Amino acid sequence: MATQVFVGASSTADPKKAASEAVAAALRESARSDQAGYGGSAGSAARPAFALVLSTDQYDADALAAATTSELPGVPWAGCCTAGVFAGSRLLRQGLVVGLVVSETVRVGIGVAQPVSQDGRRAGVLAASRALEGFPPSVPSGWSRALIVLPDALTGNAADVVRGAVEVGGTGVVWAGGGAGDNLRFVRTAQFAGGRAYSDSVVVVAIDSPARMATGIRHGFRPYGPPTMVTRAEGTVLAELEYEGAFSVYQRTARARGHQVNLDGFATFAMTHPLGIPQADGEHVIRDPLRVISPGGLYCVGEVPDGCLIRVMEGDPIGLVGAAREAAITARDAVSGPIAGAFVFDCISRCMMLGDTVRDELTTFESELGQSVPVMGCLTFGEVGTLGRGVPQFHNKTAVVLALGA
Repeated sequence: MATQVFVGASSTADPKKAASEAVAAALRESARSDQAGYGGSAGSAARPAFALVLSTDQYDADALAAATTSELPGVPWAGCCTAGVFAGSRLLRQGLVVGLVVSETVRVGIGVAQPVSQDGRRAGVLAASRALEGFPPSVPSGWSRALIVLPDALTGNAADVVRGAVEVGGTGVVWAGGGAGDNLRFVRTAQFAGGRAYSDSVVVVAIDSPARMATGIRHGFRPYGPPTMVTRAEGTVLAELEYEGAFSVYQRTARARGHQVNLDGFATFAMTHPLGIPQADGEHVIRDPLRVISPGGLYCVGEVPDGCLIRVMEGDPIGLVGAAREAAITARDAVSGPIAGAFVFDCISRCMMLGDTVRDELTTFESELGQSVPVMGCLTFGEVGTLGRGVPQFHNKTAVVLALGA
């Protein structure tokens, strides 16, 4: 096989030991594959071309970056901290997962830029430009290109960061990724690139492969209320709908369906009733309203554009697991051949909705991609991908599956 993916994980609290255990586990899988005759030529395993490193936020970021670099000498790697990580169906609330992409042909570039809090679009442009340095301006015939975007979603407008990256990378490639998070403590996140830990940054990973790469992206929410016009929005704050306070309109929409929503119960109700921005092809980009802010606006994860239409949506665990299945199937079918491995970016709020049944979702990713396909991922604070026939965007409450062809 031209490309293989090997995954290792550790739940150890010490960053140095966690890096050692996770990398060693991935390397053991690589060695087993080589012994079985699937490695490089002459019985020698191919060198890792790249490592995706995803951690939870309990680690000291600088110590973890130093330890990981020590364990992966000379191997380009990148990643971020999130609210949870998983290897297969094993979810770690504290831990580290490492995915080694082993290939003699894959080309990888990594770019980082900051601060996203001051000019997210410019940071996205710079990070994508740096990741694509030395790459052909267009994807070579018969090859596939993917860009993974990992922004700090706490400090800036992640939707603007994605727009900047797309300005450089274009819409004709595969997009995936998700926002770094700290388990909804809203304090500080970490992005990893070049052997270092950053914050208030965006990391972009560019991958060119002779094997096909593809994404599947779904959320599983359906419209609950009528479309209303956004008449005033300020970045991530939805201030007015139809020239009325956004929260008042949200309450009225819920009331029409028999639900009473007050300030105290808003967060609980909104968890299963986010907002959706209708797209031209009938899809909806989800916006997660976190809280009500004075004088009646809604603070959302990700911007809401002025002048767009928006709807209240609804979802349930059955729909979310069904969406995970559709995302995995879409990615698998688009690769249309053997899959080396898959990276999954799954919203933390989906996990909160699913509760103990989150394992059903993780098992679904595995089973639909193929039992022998290595799968790893994380619980993100917003996701990056192209929904339907639209353009790459920043999403909420969504599952993104990036499948790498073998």
